[in-house]
Amino acid sequence: MHRFQRLLVRSVLTVVSHPRWTLAIAAAALIACVALAWTRLSISTNQDELFSPTAPHFRAYLRFVEEFPENEAIYVLIEPSGPAMPSTDRWTQATDAVAERLSALSDHVRWVDWKVPLDRLGSQGLLFENPAKLPEVWNEARSFLPLVKLWGEAPSWPMRLMGASPIQRFVSGLLTQRPDRQTADFLKILVESWTVSLGRGHVVVLDLSRLDADTPSRRGYYQTADASSPDRSLLMVRVYPQRDFTSLTAISATVDAIRAAVAEALAPYPELRGGVTGRPALEADEMRTTDADTRRAEIVALTAVFIGLVVLLRSIWLALVAELSLGVGIGWTFGWATLSVGELNLLSIVFLLALIGIGMDSLIQILSRYRQERARRHRPLNIWAAVFHQVGTPVTTASAGAAAAFLVSIFSDFRGAAQLGIIAGGGLLLCLLAGYTVMPAILTLWPGKASVPTPIRWRTEALQHRRRGWRYAIGPAIWGGLMLAGIPFALRTGFNPNLIALQAEDQDSVQLVKKLQTWSAAVLSEDLASLRRAEAALRGAPGVSSTDSIADAYDNREWLSARATDFADIGWTVPDPLGAGAVVPLGDQLGALSKRFADFPQTAATLDQARSALLSVGANEAAATLSGWQEAFVAELRRTIAQFTPPPLDEAAVPNELLSHYKSPGGIYALYVYPMEDLWNHAALTRFVQTVESRVAAAAPNTVVTGIAPNIYHSTAAIERSFYQGTLIALGMIFLLVLLDVRKLYQTFLAISVLALGLPMLVALMGLFSVDWNFANFFGLPILIGAAHEYGVFMVHRYREVLHDHRRHWLGWDVADRALTLCWFTTSTSFGFFWLMAHHRGLQSLGMIMAAGAACIYLATVLVLRPLLMWRLEVLRERRAAAAGPTSPMPS
Repeated sequence: MHRFQRLLVRSVLTVVSHPRWTLAIAAAALIACVALAWTRLSISTNQDELFSPTAPHFRAYLRFVEEFPENEAIYVLIEPSGPAMPSTDRWTQATDAVAERLSALSDHVRWVDWKVPLDRLGSQGLLFENPAKLPEVWNEARSFLPLVKLWGEAPSWPMRLMGASPIQRFVSGLLTQRPDRQTADFLKILVESWTVSLGRGHVVVLDLSRLDADTPSRRGYYQTADASSPDRSLLMVRVYPQRDFTSLTAISATVDAIRAAVAEALAPYPELRGGVTGRPALEADEMRTTDADTRRAEIVALTAVFIGLVVLLRSIWLALVAELSLGVGIGWTFGWATLSVGELNLLSIVFLLALIGIGMDSLIQILSRYRQERARRHRPLNIWAAVFHQVGTPVTTASAGAAAAFLVSIFSDFRGAAQLGIIAGGGLLLCLLAGYTVMPAILTLWPGKASVPTPIRWRTEALQHRRRGWRYAIGPAIWGGLMLAGIPFALRTGFNPNLIALQAEDQDSVQLVKKLQTWSAAVLSEDLASLRRAEAALRGAPGVSSTDSIADAYDNREWLSARATDFADIGWTVPDPLGAGAVVPLGDQLGALSKRFADFPQTAATLDQARSALLSVGANEAAATLSGWQEAFVAELRRTIAQFTPPPLDEAAVPNELLSHYKSPGGIYALYVYPMEDLWNHAALTRFVQTVESRVAAAAPNTVVTGIAPNIYHSTAAIERSFYQGTLIALGMIFLLVLLDVRKLYQTFLAISVLALGLPMLVALMGLFSVDWNFANFFGLPILIGAAHEYGVFMVHRYREVLHDHRRHWLGWDVADRALTLCWFTTSTSFGFFWLMAHHRGLQSLGMIMAAGAACIYLATVLVLRPLLMWRLEVLRERRAAAAGPTSPMPS
């Protein structure tokens, strides 16, 4: 017994000598920890806090979302519910209804943004047109110049023969033309405005954006192509929620309220459907799913572990003591979490399951030996001295190794994992402390019913050759064959960085986010000239489909200015009024026009309604109303045409709904860069980000490249580096701890060899079940190494126990083997329910890694390491027997 082992035994004997004092101190500490956690331990649901802000790329991204908060908005998507496209009027009316309903949710919503107020843009509106579409818009407007001149210029004497006022000349001209669809649609919108004005007795100005009936975007609405079906489009409503990161349910309640409001607003529009997505919605759905999965898994795991303890320990009381001791350790961990970190995040809240699955192992080893020693001894001091003489060192080594595997995550930039590591690593040591204090104290005061004595199997000559030779090679041969067979499956296993693939697939937010072009890069600069150089460098770059910035408005202005002469020679004048005597003839013309457009029923019906409205009011009133309408229409035409001869861009006059997309209140300009490929593919993401960063760095080195795509690319790379670093550090620390324990290099390698034997089989199983490494499960690898290396440690200690007492015989499935089986059962069961029950696919994969990995390492321990150690014992005994001569058999 070396010094550390003697110190452990003495400490436990002190506890056993004063069990009531021990329990009183433990209870006081438990109450203090629970009270501390209840009053000071907060919960943060802010996903931005999961990564360290000291990382340059993440610091740049945080600045980006702070300056341009639309990237953190909740998106309401309104799309056709069937294959047919709805009318633009119905679509925009439904969107207005949704926005109005959401604006009333003041408890949950700060601001709703669903369209740009085009009337406030004035002559600058066309500057923000897509440069690729600008020639098409210009040509379309140029084709309408004759119509514009008909309404806005003083007529020539031949034109006056068609009517004294523009409205008369317009109707007379239509009677001489052949009707077509474009003319019918234009006429319908125009005449509807006349009807409304006549019915209300005052001028209702025509919104010329309605002339383009198939494009809500021309009315200022946020229309975008459906990324999952490019031939379809949808309208977006940006909702800026009231963010509360101190409650797991706050954001979920907000998202639920928004979903209910959208459903209510769209109820009168069955041809449309709405859904909610965006980062806050994804967060809410993910938190709801993971919280439910975790809570369900914790309850089932505790129940299954308790049943397993009862079956294998054959005592309900001992199982209860194990659960009580674990509960005390968990309670202390809440205090530790409050003092060390101060909050729980979206990752660290799962520490409870880690303690159930891993922290219970040390308690199982102690209880298994206690059950055996109590059957052989009577005095508590003797019982616990014997227990910790055998298991004190390996239990401490295994727990320290598991804690170290968690604690190494503090070296990661991934703060969520680092905080989980601090809390769970300290929690495992506290569970071990409960095994040293609470458990011995309880069983000293209330030992329960004694077990049937288990006789020690002493070595005899009759057993000397019972298990030798080829029998020891069966297990290693089977395992070696399985490993070879698993190589093809192992080669299928890769790394999948797709974060959306981790969430529950049936979530509405997960399905809808695939419809949005959420992947992009952003170039930030306070200098517009630098931004324009970056845009020029990216134009036509491989993998870049398009760019978008306020620089496009300056470019559009230059393009339009070069062609301004086509629209600058219009001789605008005040239109001649409609005389009262022309009202009845105009009504007759409308009737004739209705017959002429009979092939277009909606237009014909609109003309009949306008004729009835015209003749139902007095001639003077009708003439005055339509004369006023003419003046308003010409003014609207003039404002529209003015967009084709715009003055220099005035950023201060641009509505904030539009300007905030390109320029932040702090004076930062943003250039958005959109990909040509699907960036859910990691190789495509790598190519895109590297292309953008390299070209921008060469053309505009004083700019900053950030955005969702670069942030995810660099974050995943940093997390991946942290994963490899953490795994190597965990292996190194475990190797050192085991070496300090057993003090023999070959025994150290034997103890950790189970990892080298079990982990490749795990990778093969991942390939077999089509499970890749991802950001949820690959942090489980260091944890798995810390949790399952104990199988090798306990097996080597069992070997050393028999080795140091050559009279003992390792025969059958003894207490150490049963304890090891129960440890494996606890770990695999606790995490396995994630695999079997979780809806969150990330938790499913984590459960698979932990459950299957623990099983593989355990089986490698039993099938390979155990037979090798037993064979080694036989060889050593033969040598000892040959050197010392025949020994007298000892009585059983």
